[in-house]
Amino acid sequence: MHADSFIVLNQLAVAPKATRHGVGTALVNAVREAGRQAGCRRLLTEVLDCNDEARSFYEAAGFLPMKHVLEQLL
Repeated sequence: MHADSFIVLNQLAVAPKATRHGVGTALVNAVREAGRQAGCRRLLTEVLDCNDEARSFYEAAGFLPMKHVLEQLL
């Protein structure tokens, strides 16, 4: 294993009236560029499985699934 540097997109939100106008894509691209400028090799983010719209957005932007976090209510 070797060390790897990455940037994390913690949360992304776009006003409902601004969706489907390239705002989210522009924001993701800005984070990508900031990561590249900082020498990062990967961009990571999280999305809930139940958020189909966000998952579709991220997949269209080229993100690939890495892991699944599972929960059980007690």
